[in-house]
Parts: sequence; C-alpha cells; structure tokens
Amino acid sequence: MKIKRWYQYLTYMFIVSLVFTGVSFSRFSSVINNTGAENTGSPGSPDEPGIEFSTWALEHQAAAVSLENLEPGDVKTIAIWVKNKNSAGTVSGYNQKVTLELTTTGNLPLEFTLHKTDGTPVALAHPDPYRYTSEGQMFTANTGETKTFVLTITWPAGSRDYMYANEIDYIELKLKAVQA
Repeated sequence: MKIKRWYQYLTYMFIVSLVFTGVSFSRFSSVINNTGAENTGSPGSPDEPGIEFSTWALEHQAAAVSLENLEPGDVKTIAIWVKNKNSAGTVSGYNQKVTLELTTTGNLPLEFTLHKTDGTPVALAHPDPYRYTSEGQMFTANTGETKTFVLTITWPAGSRDYMYANEIDYIELKLKAVQA
C-alpha cells in the first residue's frame, strides 16, 4: 500500500512539474521579425526576395577563368562588369559596397592587377599567399550603375623554372556585396 501511494505521489509531482515548467518558460518565448536587408527593389517593400540576386552580376567570361596554355611571358585579360540591378531592370534599393576576391592555389608565379576600363588602377590587397581582395566599389541606392573592370593575369617572363612544367593552378573569382 505504501508503494502504491509513493507511485501516486510521484505521478502527481510529475504532472505538476510539467504544468509549472510550461508556464514558467512561456514568458521567455519571443517572436523574431526580420529587419535586415533583403533583395527587394526598395527598402520596406512587401515583396519577397526572389532567387535572382539583384545586387551584382559577374560576366560569364570571368566566372570560369581558364589558364590553359598560359606560359612564362604571357598576359591574360578578363573583362568583369558589376551592376546593382537584375536582368529585369530592377535597381537595388540599398547602398552597397562591392569587393572582388580572387583565390588561387599559388602553384604558379602569377601576378594579378585590376583596373577600371578607363585605366584607373584598383588596389588589390594580398592578405595571405592565396587570396587577393580589391578595394570596395560603392553603389548608390535606387541608381542603376554598371562598373567595368579588367583583371590582368601575368606570368613573368623571368619565371621559367622547370618545376612549373605540368603544374596546375586554379583561380576563383568571387564578388561580395555588403549593405553600406
């Protein structure tokens, strides 16, 4: 009889603790609403952002950088354009700062320079041996802009070491857009 009463007591305490726990933790619940930047035409627009990222576009030629048949003394140029509107013509409603990041394996002694098509050089920082990052390019909200650049890849003529024979290098270009 004592064991039966003990089980009833434990069951009662279990039920009370479930109710008490549910009530006491409910005051800590909260609703989170997104207030960050979205891929919309203008700030505060009720439209859901689409899959197409309207902040920038990378020209198809630059998306796949081929170093095939590149030899010492060769120079390769790649045209890159960046725009703050999508293919439908919708302009981003946010000020943005865009940077170009180039990643390489560093297997070949390649040199990289970036400049605007008018010849103005764009600084490339070299934070580690495998990465180059351009200075930020600003885009103004609700103003359709296209910025064009030329990336030059140079294999210096003096770098003719036999150790580079049949060596493979890999270059990846990324654009990073941040709300400014």
